[in-house]
Amino acid sequence: MAAGGWRPVHRHEGYLPIAEHGLIGDGRGSALVGHDGAITFMCVPRFDSPPLFCALLDRHRGGRFLVAPRDLRHSFQRYVEDTAVLVTYMRTPTGTVELTDAFALHPAARLEESGRPGAGVLLRTARVTHGEVDLDVTLHPRGGAHLTGGPYRWRVDCAHRRFSLGLTCSHPLTGSDSTLHMRAGERLSLTLDWEQPFGPGPPDDAQTALAQTERVWRRWSARVVTAVPQPPLVRRSAITLKLLDHMDNGAIVAAPTSSLPECINGTRNWDYRYTWVRDAAYTVFALRRIGLPQEAGRFLRWALNTAQWQDRPRVLYDVDGRAPAPESIDPELSGYRASAPVRWGNAASGQIQHDVYGEILDCAFQWSATGGTLPPNSGSAWPASRTRHAPRGTRRTTVSGRCAHQDGPSRTPLPCAKSPWTAPPASPAVSTCRERPIRGPKRHAVSRNTS
Repeated sequence: MAAGGWRPVHRHEGYLPIAEHGLIGDGRGSALVGHDGAITFMCVPRFDSPPLFCALLDRHRGGRFLVAPRDLRHSFQRYVEDTAVLVTYMRTPTGTVELTDAFALHPAARLEESGRPGAGVLLRTARVTHGEVDLDVTLHPRGGAHLTGGPYRWRVDCAHRRFSLGLTCSHPLTGSDSTLHMRAGERLSLTLDWEQPFGPGPPDDAQTALAQTERVWRRWSARVVTAVPQPPLVRRSAITLKLLDHMDNGAIVAAPTSSLPECINGTRNWDYRYTWVRDAAYTVFALRRIGLPQEAGRFLRWALNTAQWQDRPRVLYDVDGRAPAPESIDPELSGYRASAPVRWGNAASGQIQHDVYGEILDCAFQWSATGGTLPPNSGSAWPASRTRHAPRGTRRTTVSGRCAHQDGPSRTPLPCAKSPWTAPPASPAVSTCRERPIRGPKRHAVSRNTS
């Protein structure tokens, strides 16, 4: 256990700071785990699915999955080295608990290849390392749930999503709210299953699944080049980016969250669980430079396949290459620290930004210039044959995306005397527009966690 890592658990208006969360996932869905042992934002089976838990956006009505000792005073988090397995250490006046969280991966999964490496299972294990504690286990999906079965195996029918889960536990639970008295050396294992919620799954499988998941992540992270400054930090950054990779097809989402505010009590709260071509292109460039060409190639194929079936490229897409759901405001949720509104979907998909043509070409250039082979007939595909001519017909079109100080969609006319190829990164003053995702969820959710 890292010396000096303990920090007091402080909440502001009932919420942990955003920075005091760690990200876990399996390449399709993801979750944020707080320093207090609560999962307060989780979207499965996909990044853009309606959230199963979202107390991060309303602590009263959002729902959460808590595993934590009562009377928690201090905590800290770290990742198991070179993996996306997260450990939260929690201390009370009477004992300490080590909580380990991960999305399970299939033992034979190869994360650099297309496919579904995840098993559709959340793993949570809590071990008392010192003293004794009363451990609270609370499972409250958004909108409530009806639990049947028990005490070791429960069916969880979620009211808000019409979605069913399987909850397996190594200790008997009394329902959605349970308290277990545990002593040093005792361990609680929990699995929450959404792919095969009612299939067989002995509770002691959690430890084996965690060990297999760690091996899969280490096998992938070993591919990151070591001839870089601070290799452990580079690998940690690469894993965080990999958690945003939709491994089915190579799309890369901007962030795993929606509606976290740019400033408290502000209204610029957007849904970033989609793929912005510009930002994904920067991500691909970074991954390729550190020895991960497969991710770059998979995103390029996704971008080419997506663009060639449309008359013009969009600013953003869902992970299937379609326009996101229409943007809507959720009237039931108050927002993080009352920073409403909470939004689902993103209206920026209808904006016009000419630099997206250059971003697709830039991805292709990066790929081919470093030894990659473009797909057959890519010369006649949309990006190559039409990008040169499409901007000419839209030079006088009002474009969006450079206004930083208005509450609605930014639609600032830009002079188009120059060819609208790849644009340089915007300055910090304008880098927080709706269509240019804030990096908060990617950066801050893990910034204090070290391998």
